[in-house]
Amino acid sequence: MTSPTASVKRHDVNLLNRVPSKLRTTTKKKKKTNTPKAFLQNFMTKKTTSETTTATTALEQTRVFVSETEVVLERARGALFPLEDERDIGIFTGEVWGKGEHLGMDVRWVLRFENEEFIDECVNPELAYVSGFDSKKDEVWETDFSGYTQTLDLDDREAALLATWIRSGYWLTRDCEEKRMLDVRHVGDGEEDGERVIAVKLRNDGLIVAHVYLCKNTHLPTKVEMKCCGSVETWKYTNWKTFNDGAFVFAETCEIIGSSGSTQRFDMSGFRSISSTSMFSSPLKRFDSELISMIKSNSNNNNSNNNNNNNNNSNNFSSRSSSNSINSISKEEISEEYGVEVVKCSSDHVLVRPFINGKDAGPFILDTGASGLVLDKRVADDLNLSTFGEVHVSGVSQKVKCAFRRANELQIGKLKIEKPVFMEMDVSHIVSGCAERVTGIIGFDAFKSSVVDVSPGKNKTVNIYPRGYFDDNASWPWQNVYIVSNVPHIKARFSGKGNHQTELRIFMIDSGAGGADVIFHGRAVETLDLENALLGKNEIRRTSTVRGVSGSGSSGGGEKCIKATLDWIEFENKGTRVEELKILLANGSGFDLSEFGCGMVCANILNSKRVVYDIPNRRICLLG
Repeated sequence: MTSPTASVKRHDVNLLNRVPSKLRTTTKKKKKTNTPKAFLQNFMTKKTTSETTTATTALEQTRVFVSETEVVLERARGALFPLEDERDIGIFTGEVWGKGEHLGMDVRWVLRFENEEFIDECVNPELAYVSGFDSKKDEVWETDFSGYTQTLDLDDREAALLATWIRSGYWLTRDCEEKRMLDVRHVGDGEEDGERVIAVKLRNDGLIVAHVYLCKNTHLPTKVEMKCCGSVETWKYTNWKTFNDGAFVFAETCEIIGSSGSTQRFDMSGFRSISSTSMFSSPLKRFDSELISMIKSNSNNNNSNNNNNNNNNSNNFSSRSSSNSINSISKEEISEEYGVEVVKCSSDHVLVRPFINGKDAGPFILDTGASGLVLDKRVADDLNLSTFGEVHVSGVSQKVKCAFRRANELQIGKLKIEKPVFMEMDVSHIVSGCAERVTGIIGFDAFKSSVVDVSPGKNKTVNIYPRGYFDDNASWPWQNVYIVSNVPHIKARFSGKGNHQTELRIFMIDSGAGGADVIFHGRAVETLDLENALLGKNEIRRTSTVRGVSGSGSSGGGEKCIKATLDWIEFENKGTRVEELKILLANGSGFDLSEFGCGMVCANILNSKRVVYDIPNRRICLLG
């Protein structure tokens, strides 16, 4: 990936197919062992009969852990709920709150929960995030600082449920056990003498695994390790205290340590029981923000004006209702009303020219692989933008620490974003063959509430339409989109030896990654045996190094990849297929954002098609 992906809520050791390297089994000899294959079997490998037999045998050999799991969990349950009557209570409710440090800033936070449902809020003067789980809709949702609410998918969904249920204590309740929400197993002993380790994942095909370390003396969690969105987080719990007349125990301090060393801290101030259940309903308003709007044009025709007047959306977004295909509208008409200035370059990137606080900000990369907005420090300083906080951004092979910068307004074509927040970073080295210095990246913030239409070829056009503009074009070959860490993913199958010719895999859509049609990350290359599937045994292995963001003027460490070819890749719906592909097979941990994914579809493919990104409707379309 040649563009940054930042997860501001979450913070690189592969936890699939094995337990942490420090775990030991509970046998007398204290030998190290792997987690049972039947429990952590990677989803991408289709089991053969022999593999199924092996997995069954492994499970039979670990039956001693079943009773051990029950013993360990009962001790932990007794420690968390000291009063015996409280352990079997049918409704587990509470509200905890406090202060802390998040993204380099002081914050206030509150966590409300009733059994599996919850609302988690984190607020400071600059940014605010709210997430929750509505069990009636079976939906995990999140609202960001702009007021934009979306449903969380895949890794984001699983990580939110696991992290919150462990933090609140719900994972140890009888209600959780009776509803069979989780697969919970004792997998070994930790580094500390007598420390027990419990592996927790969602019961229905969950891929994210949280390893909970229980203290040998108190039986309470000391830490939780969990891989999510490409990196491992460690949640440390200290200073456990009793509340509600001794009925409930909660950690006074929770620290979240990212793989890059970044630390978030949450200190508890109080606890109380709650009785309201209506608060856990997910927000009705979706894919909108009061800070994002489309500028009205005096050149709009009467139909457009009528549509605007009939739309109740306060953000002036309108659906262009027409019985005609958008292809019947002239290119000049589209460009005049919704066109965005495109800056030419020799690389595969799409460059646009936005305006920040009314001033030309220079060329920006239009990048679906970026979870937010990025701005060069020189430009931010020239515009005198305010600075606050810090965030660690994921590049190809490393994480980059950078500050936030806030502007008054960002305009791209007719799309206007008020109070935009940028990540400060130098990205000038990513693009080649541009007459001007590239000064930033336009990422998810522009895609999330509008429709972006990019034409193919060197003489590109970019149009940004109001949300709903293509709602009448249901016959187009739309592909379903899944969002992970604010980056779109789609499903596809591909050629080569193996069941991936028939089974759908998940790929990131990264318009900022040039130099290839598709890149497979190292975990997929190993698990699917792609090197042998796509290259002959005696074929020479040619390599290429992919470089991305580094935070400085250089290109960073990079990821070495093997060059290969693919006969075809076919996307999920309506047989949309691209043939004769140049691909890269990675051998490191780069490009691995999702435990569900196997790689990314890159700029080469996207440049060969007209691509319509309709993120509000969770879909994209490749035409031509």
